[in-house]
Amino acid sequence: MPDGDQQILTNKPLEYSLCVKYLSTTMRYLGEILVVILFVFTSYASLQKGSLKIQSQSPPVPLLNSNATVSDFYGGDIATPFTTVLHSDVSLVMYYAPWDFDSQLAIHDFEKIAKKYKGQVFCSSINCWVSNGACKKTFPKLRSFPLILGYVGGTKGVQYRGPLQYEYLDKFVQSLLKPLKRIETVADLYKLLTQSTAVVTGYFNFDSVKPNGFYSFYLASLRNLEYDAHESIAFAIATNPNAANRLGIHLITTSQQFDVRLHLWNETLIYPHNENTIDVPRFLQWIHYRSHSPIQLIWPSCRKNQLIQHYLIEQQRPSLILFTSTLTPSYQTLMVKEVAFDYNNCAFSLRIARLIEEIQRQRYAMETSRLAAERQCSIFEKERECGLSNTSLYINASITTDSSVEKTCGFSFKPTLFKFQGLGCRTNRSLKFFVINSNQYPNFLINLGYSSKEIRQNANIALIVDPKAESHYIMSQTLSKENLENFIVNYTENSLRRFRRSHQKSKLCPPGRVCLEEISTDEFEKVVLDPSHDAIVFYRKNGCVFCEVGARFFLKLSLMFSLSAASFLENTDLRQIRFATINAEENDLPWQFTVDKYPSIVFYPAYRKSESRLYPHNLELNEANLLNFTLSQLSIKNRVSWFIHFCRDTPCLQEAHRQIDAQIGIIDRQIRVCRNRLLWSIDGDRASMEELRGWVKERHFFKELSYSVRKTVVGILRRMNRDGYPNGVRITAAE
Repeated sequence: MPDGDQQILTNKPLEYSLCVKYLSTTMRYLGEILVVILFVFTSYASLQKGSLKIQSQSPPVPLLNSNATVSDFYGGDIATPFTTVLHSDVSLVMYYAPWDFDSQLAIHDFEKIAKKYKGQVFCSSINCWVSNGACKKTFPKLRSFPLILGYVGGTKGVQYRGPLQYEYLDKFVQSLLKPLKRIETVADLYKLLTQSTAVVTGYFNFDSVKPNGFYSFYLASLRNLEYDAHESIAFAIATNPNAANRLGIHLITTSQQFDVRLHLWNETLIYPHNENTIDVPRFLQWIHYRSHSPIQLIWPSCRKNQLIQHYLIEQQRPSLILFTSTLTPSYQTLMVKEVAFDYNNCAFSLRIARLIEEIQRQRYAMETSRLAAERQCSIFEKERECGLSNTSLYINASITTDSSVEKTCGFSFKPTLFKFQGLGCRTNRSLKFFVINSNQYPNFLINLGYSSKEIRQNANIALIVDPKAESHYIMSQTLSKENLENFIVNYTENSLRRFRRSHQKSKLCPPGRVCLEEISTDEFEKVVLDPSHDAIVFYRKNGCVFCEVGARFFLKLSLMFSLSAASFLENTDLRQIRFATINAEENDLPWQFTVDKYPSIVFYPAYRKSESRLYPHNLELNEANLLNFTLSQLSIKNRVSWFIHFCRDTPCLQEAHRQIDAQIGIIDRQIRVCRNRLLWSIDGDRASMEELRGWVKERHFFKELSYSVRKTVVGILRRMNRDGYPNGVRITAAE
């Protein structure tokens, strides 16, 4: 039987195990009880019928002054304004949110519209953000503000989708007031075609009280404004049989018939119908599906969309884009339209030729008006009040011949180049033509390399964008028909130089800070491609987080290689290493110097720029790897010199000495080869003599470098009070 001490030692583990078992059981049950309690409280809270406590909304306040022309229903009421809308011929209603910035800006232009059309158009604004208002309850899914709707009579509202500016709103209201245009002659039709992408004409039997199809045609012209706020498709009617006959429409004999046609720049299509009315959605779908034009106006919305992506990028076709500052058809837009018609006139159509004549007639009238205005301003010395920049002014001048126009205006228009007409059908690089408002969308030009100052000085800019070649070309000459045609011909013949953006930044470095040299496209050749220096470039772009991290390592590397840190090189002929960074998103480089990933680090060696090396993307970007990459790309002479400079201990210097000895051995072999060649030559070889002198000079440099290494090692060991080298290696320095 064990003694007392052994009995106590045996019982203690047993008591400990029982205690642990009891505690674990208790914790398990407590956990289950806690879960049950939480479940009960959660179920109780979910079954409560009481609503959540929400802070009450502050009382609404008017967005406009009390004496404003616009009727502002800031309480969210819609019954009162819509009573007036139903009794008004034309109404314009803006649904807004008082906190929305666009609503606050648009309300002032909306007030101008109300003052201009006072008595003609009923204008009201409704606060659709009041929680207990009727507008919020009626339109609960309205999430975008402001929403502007136009109402004509008792018809459904037409949504305005254009820019929230006075000029565009004014044109929209004019289209609501007069959605249909009247044409009497073929000249009227061609005039509309020059100002629009397409013209939809209708002829109805107005002898009857309710002509079949007319009301549907009228509704279609209104509904088209919702998808075509800038009225690129015009709707017109012929009101008498003589006008219809001149347009080639056969006379209607029965009251059950009507004629609707779609007139394009090169053809006319008749709308097929078998009924006495027109299906408006189907009719509009037919118009937009059949419409086409060699030139198109692009009006991107102010919100995020892919309109530019669809027209310019996805179709992978080159495009000529005119950026202009005018809204209405101007001298510049008509000129580009004339060039586009000539460019696509493959069959030498008389219809297109007549359209071109009409465009020229309008351009002549505009230029006559401009010259007359200039002459008047010069007489009264009021150039600032004349507003000569608006060349879209149109005057119905009685000018019938080109010679009279040239005599009146003092200028002449050269005819179209013979090789230009129909050029779009004779090349695989055919262009599409677009027009964009430069004042409304200046960011497109800024991204293409123009500054805001250049846009203000010249808002009419023509350029060609080739998405397949990832290039764009800018016409540097004055915008004229002859220059534009030559520009297109040169692009077709592949004789244009790609335009490269260059964004120059300030070179000032604040005192007390360390800065990297940031270069642009214009400075790239001077800094990086200088053959006398090694250069290492850090490629970055905006919004790149990894670029910010990599830039710190790159900055540290530039400090390590700076001349201030390498004072021992002042009396040597070693080359300097240039460190630079470039924003590749704002600067376009030649293709051979571009990269496809960011950040990227490229080393350009001296005298061997074509043998540049890219820092491996699969290698971690840190200080040590970046230093090893840079040293490995240097010439052997620079590499060993910098290697010695960065050495701080004896093993590192031993490695440097080993590399020096290896290089001296290579040089000795080359010297023997040159000497043997000279021994067997009869008259002596001057090239071999020069090569021998070069190798001897190299050997002398490395011998002195080896001496410097040995002397440095001896100095280190003397400071450490050692008599020998580790690992049994011993180097003797000559005193």
